[in-house]
Amino acid sequence: MKRPELDQQRFVEDFKAKQSNTLWPDTLKNSKGVDEFLWKGSPDAPLVQRIGAWIFGLTFILLGIIFVDIPYEKHSAFDLVFSSIWFLVGGKVFLNGFRKRQG
Repeated sequence: MKRPELDQQRFVEDFKAKQSNTLWPDTLKNSKGVDEFLWKGSPDAPLVQRIGAWIFGLTFILLGIIFVDIPYEKHSAFDLVFSSIWFLVGGKVFLNGFRKRQG
């Protein structure tokens, strides 16, 4: 027969392990991995991560298209560069979602 103190201790340890990714040092490690995947891509990323890259990429591409109207109204080269950067970053992130598996 198990002791209740041991079961409670295991429960608390399990709970702390599950919550560890929500505290500061662990979130920094997790966000680094996400940023690395979105910028560099991964040959073995799961489908849900690829779909996330497509959604983020399309969002950036659409923002670039929306912001391209501003330079034509203002005749501003800076705004044209700004909208182009949004478009290019979105294209890179979107295409990283299409990396094929190596194997």
